[in-house]
Amino acid sequence: MPFNPELWFTEKYSDFCGFTFKVKEVLHTEYSKLQRLDILDTYEFGRIMLLDGFIMFTQRDEFVYHEMITHLPLFAHKKPEAVLIIGGGDGGSAREVSRHTYLKRIDDVEIDEIVPKNSIEYTPFVGEGFKRENVNLIIGDGIEYVKNKSNMYDVVIVDSTDPFGPAEGLFNSEFYSNVKNILRDGGIVVAQAENAYYDAKWMMRSVNNMRKAFGRDKVTIYQAAIPTYPSGSWAFSIAWKGDEHPKDSFDEKRFNELDLKFKYYNPEIHKAAFVLPNYVREILESD
Repeated sequence: MPFNPELWFTEKYSDFCGFTFKVKEVLHTEYSKLQRLDILDTYEFGRIMLLDGFIMFTQRDEFVYHEMITHLPLFAHKKPEAVLIIGGGDGGSAREVSRHTYLKRIDDVEIDEIVPKNSIEYTPFVGEGFKRENVNLIIGDGIEYVKNKSNMYDVVIVDSTDPFGPAEGLFNSEFYSNVKNILRDGGIVVAQAENAYYDAKWMMRSVNNMRKAFGRDKVTIYQAAIPTYPSGSWAFSIAWKGDEHPKDSFDEKRFNELDLKFKYYNPEIHKAAFVLPNYVREILESD
């Protein structure tokens, strides 16, 4: 009888828990000076990108993350014209931001060139974001990019990898102080902030360092349900330079005029995302 080996991949959430799926084919593996990249084709979730063995996105549910990290801050801002994406090397955030065709400037600063290169080739459903004419991809260090600059952007989206290695500095207070300076009046910054269940420490590191830059009353988190991310519930930290809370500043007129079609985001989700379970509230209030 012939031997038919099965290939399974597990991302560990702790020493005793993880997420496992069957792999159809390993499409590509590549190393840069910063990290290892793998592109897998799977039976359940379609194509998946891994960086250093951690899931960055899956074809089946990437729309949740990319819609929520982009459209919520854009529709919360009164009149965005210039957007900076830091990270987002897969192109999914650029894809979503570029749908706001009124924007005058979209810059995406990605530190590792192998990520957009392979995303364009192997996962074009997100990589297409870098083919949009209104997206300017810059290969460079986002931490350095925001230093010694001011009043350049209305919305900054920190679409980083997990908070270690090349992304660790994106969770620091100095970085957020520089982001505040690069934002114009009324500006908004959003960052992926891990999750409250397995990674409360890292979530609060992002929140507390935002608080140091923007003030405690100008920072909070919102959440989205992403099945293939640890705990299934993902946190985004958000800070603003204006007077109005982002949940209350939704621009319904612009939303209706653009008439964009979404799989996850809608006006009700915009507000509901800020409604937090009690255990998350306790973490957020505990410092």
